[in-house]
Amino acid sequence: MDKFSVLDYNAFRDIAFDWADSLDRKDWEKLGDILAPTIMCLQVDYIMIGVAAIPAMPSSEFISMMSAPNLLGHPLVRTQHLIGATKYEYVSDTETMATHQIRAAHQRYTTPEHKEVEATGHGHGNVKHWYRKMENDGQWKFAGVKPEMYWVEGTFDKIFV
Repeated sequence: MDKFSVLDYNAFRDIAFDWADSLDRKDWEKLGDILAPTIMCLQVDYIMIGVAAIPAMPSSEFISMMSAPNLLGHPLVRTQHLIGATKYEYVSDTETMATHQIRAAHQRYTTPEHKEVEATGHGHGNVKHWYRKMENDGQWKFAGVKPEMYWVEGTFDKIFV
């Protein structure tokens, strides 16, 4: 396969939407539904927030990392990941890489009622996603992520303290 079908594009688009939506809603079960069993090949890289590249990680560990209180699981942190234009790169019949434009808005509140904002930090750049086709059922799954921030606004360093 050297071209993507409409079904492939739809799968990639749906996975990207569900990735962003699950992070913003803190819906870790929804995140688990889109993940490949293992995230591999140095494709988990959140170095810009202090999480170094990881060569391989079971999906359950990825969910634990993202939902931890020092990342998106903190009850005082709210986000919205907005995805813009996307470029897709064919890697193989079972792997695709996408580069999405992204704006990731972050707010940290002073209390769980989310009425007073303590800090805001918004990232602007690209995020690379890897998608892998599963052998058992032929479904595409999320298999890696690497954000690249071009610039940030606000006090991003005060969001994940």
